[in-house]
Amino acid sequence: MSSFTKKEIISTFLTLLEQKPLSKITVKNIVEACGINRNTFYYYYKDIYDLVDDIFKIETEKVTAQNPVHGHWQDGCIQSMTYLRAHSTVIHNVFNSISLETIKAYLFRVAHKLLMTLSDKITEGKYVPDEDKLFIADFYSHAFVGIFLDWIRDGMKQEPEKFIDMMGRMLNGSIYDVLRRSCSNQKAELQS
Repeated sequence: MSSFTKKEIISTFLTLLEQKPLSKITVKNIVEACGINRNTFYYYYKDIYDLVDDIFKIETEKVTAQNPVHGHWQDGCIQSMTYLRAHSTVIHNVFNSISLETIKAYLFRVAHKLLMTLSDKITEGKYVPDEDKLFIADFYSHAFVGIFLDWIRDGMKQEPEKFIDMMGRMLNGSIYDVLRRSCSNQKAELQS
């Protein structure tokens, strides 16, 4: 099977999401609009939610590939938020059809992965316990997900640049400082 077919399934699904909520879209709708059979759909995806997850992964990879984590997280966030605003109907149709816990879990996984990568880069060559890195990534991931979900719920009205600038003022330096302090604490403990 070709990647063209997979791209067509995704494209057709996104077009359908512009027209109606996720809960009203069936595999039958997708395959009829694509002109493929059900088995072809199931070759790529186990269900519609698997398709949604794949789209999230594809879009996340695009953003992270273009914006390396270290020093450029703001660019990636602005790009993501701009994408979400440009596809606000699709986002709201997905947002209102999937459980909030599923959306939170997805956003948390993405944020946590990026923050762990950032932590590893910041502490390269230094010893910081994994449990400290995990706690720091958990803490900031929960904060990011909460603020981001509020932005979506409020209709994505605030300009992405202004939103990320405010987040940057809170985050820039603080993650670095926390990791540096954790590293310093470990040095002090090792020396005593």
